[in-house]
Amino acid sequence: MSDCKICFDKGGGKFMHRPLGGECSVCNPKLVDPQKDACVCPPLGEPKLLSVVAPVIYDECGINLCRTIKIPDELLCKYPATDSIQLTVIDIDFSLDCMDGSKVETIPKRPNCVRVKLSKLKVKFSAKLLDRYCKVLTEECFQALYLPDRDSEFCDDDTNPPSVIVELYAPYGVSFHSECRECVPTINYLGFIEGPCRNNDLRQGIDAQALAKVIELDLADGCMAVGLSIYLKVVYFIQYKLRHAGLCVPPKCVPIQSCGDSCHDFVDGDLLEQSIQPLELCTRPKSFKPCDSEPVPDPTPAEAVIPETCDNCELIETKHD
Repeated sequence: MSDCKICFDKGGGKFMHRPLGGECSVCNPKLVDPQKDACVCPPLGEPKLLSVVAPVIYDECGINLCRTIKIPDELLCKYPATDSIQLTVIDIDFSLDCMDGSKVETIPKRPNCVRVKLSKLKVKFSAKLLDRYCKVLTEECFQALYLPDRDSEFCDDDTNPPSVIVELYAPYGVSFHSECRECVPTINYLGFIEGPCRNNDLRQGIDAQALAKVIELDLADGCMAVGLSIYLKVVYFIQYKLRHAGLCVPPKCVPIQSCGDSCHDFVDGDLLEQSIQPLELCTRPKSFKPCDSEPVPDPTPAEAVIPETCDNCELIETKHD
């Protein structure tokens, strides 16, 4: 065991060494060129490869729903010039805590997939009332129930059934929330709510997004048919090596009038740039060998694929326009 006081502390902790982390100056005393030590002089420039942690969509599917919604009479009376309505889905409560609400379950004989049942979706909208010149008259929030009980007046087996069931490929699992000491699989809605109940963060597991559109608008009766598209995505944060195409510097707003002192010169000058070059840290993955792996066919190919033989007699695939 080494006697170095830096490598081993009194509590028995060990100093770990990295290939790019340098050496202990006590164990190996030698002069180090500061220009070659990233801890002293960080390199400037643009790397060829970047190590990034990216949210990767492993699987995705979508459904369309539609139902009629009553517009409050007092709202139309207050804004009689209303000609159209624009909708934004800001939140969805999937009723995961209800017995007959949405559920996420692992398929017993297919451990890499999950079965998602959607039911009793409490959809919160932000509605912009526009006049015939597309001027915003007001913006209001309201809530509507999609995928209701079968005895509901808004239930329709074709456009708004009691539930919808889909299967998703989720090899790394799903996210959970703790409820009464029990981990319950959850669905994260990627929306537009801030504060303690914020939902505008992208998380691992099953994420959902939604778009809404007024299909029909009857201002005389105060009703509108609202179509809802819900996208379910399985997202994981994965580290990849990407080719670097150059730094992206945002455009700078230029002041109308400028002065001559140093502070104003800085404000009028260029934006500061993040020019320090990251270290290229990735090692080759050992969990698979590219030569031994078999390609996974695309279940929904966008283009026809035809085989073609190259000069070395190996079979390759090319896309046929």
